[in-house]
Amino acid sequence: MQIRAAITACLLAVALPAALAADFPGTLKVTFRTSDCAGATGLGSVNVDHITRIQPTDCPNGRKLKQVLTRTPGGTNEVFTITDDEALKLEAQMQRIMDARQKSLEQTKPIIINR
Repeated sequence: MQIRAAITACLLAVALPAALAADFPGTLKVTFRTSDCAGATGLGSVNVDHITRIQPTDCPNGRKLKQVLTRTPGGTNEVFTITDDEALKLEAQMQRIMDARQKSLEQTKPIIINR
């Protein structure tokens, strides 16, 4: 009986990560166009799970921008500045990722282990 349980555990150890990998793709990055107070632009790309806040900020020249604040598990903080239009696009990307994750959780089939 213990051999059967050990074989089942080994099979689950191999099969379960492969099954979950299809539902949870891992690190998801969002890409956005950055902009500074002078109008210079660039591109930024971050792990969506590292974004902690999107908040408004003002430039000395009166230009209105948004700050994307990020924090990695290692404790590194980064700040990106983006336009209001780009903030809407970024928030839409984040919402699509959250919706996809929710749908994946709702559609995950339970695993039944008979003992």
